[in-house]
Amino acid sequence: MIKLKRLIACLCPLFFSCGQPETEVIALVGDEKITAADLRDFAERREKRAIRVGSAISDTSDPLQQLIARRLLLLEARNVGMAADSVFVRRLERRRRDAVIKFYLERQVHAKIVVTAEDILQEYYDANGNRGLKFIYSARATKAVAVEDLAAEKSILGLPGYVLKGQVNEQVADELFALPVGSISPALPLPIKADTVFVAFKVLDEKRVPLIAVRQLIERGLHSRIRAKMERDLGLSLSHKYAIGTAKNNPSGLRKFDSSSVGPDSACISELYFAAGRQNGIDEETELQAKLRTIAEDVLLSYYLEQIDISPAEVRSYFARHPDQFPAYEAITITEIVVHNRKLAQDLRLEIARGADPELLVPIFSQGVGASGGRVKLSPYTMPSMRYERAKGMELNAVGGPMEWADKFSVFVVVNKVREGGQWDRASQRRAERLAREEKERRHLDALRQKFSVRVLAER
Repeated sequence: MIKLKRLIACLCPLFFSCGQPETEVIALVGDEKITAADLRDFAERREKRAIRVGSAISDTSDPLQQLIARRLLLLEARNVGMAADSVFVRRLERRRRDAVIKFYLERQVHAKIVVTAEDILQEYYDANGNRGLKFIYSARATKAVAVEDLAAEKSILGLPGYVLKGQVNEQVADELFALPVGSISPALPLPIKADTVFVAFKVLDEKRVPLIAVRQLIERGLHSRIRAKMERDLGLSLSHKYAIGTAKNNPSGLRKFDSSSVGPDSACISELYFAAGRQNGIDEETELQAKLRTIAEDVLLSYYLEQIDISPAEVRSYFARHPDQFPAYEAITITEIVVHNRKLAQDLRLEIARGADPELLVPIFSQGVGASGGRVKLSPYTMPSMRYERAKGMELNAVGGPMEWADKFSVFVVVNKVREGGQWDRASQRRAERLAREEKERRHLDALRQKFSVRVLAER
């Protein structure tokens, strides 16, 4: 937010004085005008990543040039009739439906969610949010072996620190934090890649956690649960209404629905939300209309740029013409655990250094890893770059971290290192294809600048 304010403050004296009307025209793209208000709006939305910029539009600190480039591409897309293309129309309709549904739910559900201090306090005590646990666990392929290993205290992994409920995988948190000290949990299934591993826990000790330490975690969890329940209740209510209503009361001629089949992921729920939103006039509101105009431009821009095709010969030519952009480097594969607490990350690093298998820790502590199992391939082009720089000087099987980035803490193990780049391999081909496309898009944009006159009217 501070960066945004600084950006707008810099733009103000460049393009308009704060006392002048925002309708002042500061640039012309063909016959289209760019006003001071247009530029201010674009700069704000770009900072919030709420508007598409695209690889063809130079990533420069000058938002006016970015806005001019965007207008040029959109102008040409409309000139060639792409706005009437059936593929574009279908894509736009899907995006518009999604926007109406999101706006409708924000009004009907999200804006009405209230999490009180009493709710947080009750959750803190009733759902064991006030406990920090020290535990050991055993992870094996079958239920029986996992529990037997733990009971016999064989092949046991343990964390030296105390762990909060919000730091444990949701699939095991409720069961684990309901256990009294000294007890063993049943074997709980956790997916690792394509397999399922069963994990049994034994609680060794507990420590009372002050509310201030977990308040944010509890509030976020309560908000998520309330939202899910309210959305489901709304869907059931709409399903019942349109199933028993007459055709006159049934918007968009909706088919009748079986309310027993309605769930948060049911396809018919989205249809009901969309129809109800339109019936309530959501799609006619000024705020959403402005959002829909931006969506239409973003979809058209994306679809237009897709038509700029890159042939295999062009990709190979780019690689041959820019050898300096494809130097040989050491690609590094790591198994990474990402958590939101520095102390937990330090404990995980210590446990891995003592011999714990990081692949078993990933599904318990690292959220949203999916089928990757926490495996990440690093290169000089992987963001954030500091992970690669740290791993580059480490030996195989060495433990790295905790490393902080994007308000998270990473602990990783170096799994493999291979020489890549400097030759025509898959990695270089993918990189060359992306760079060749960007180069071709920029050349196309330069041609459009010649086709349509561009004039900057404000003094720089």
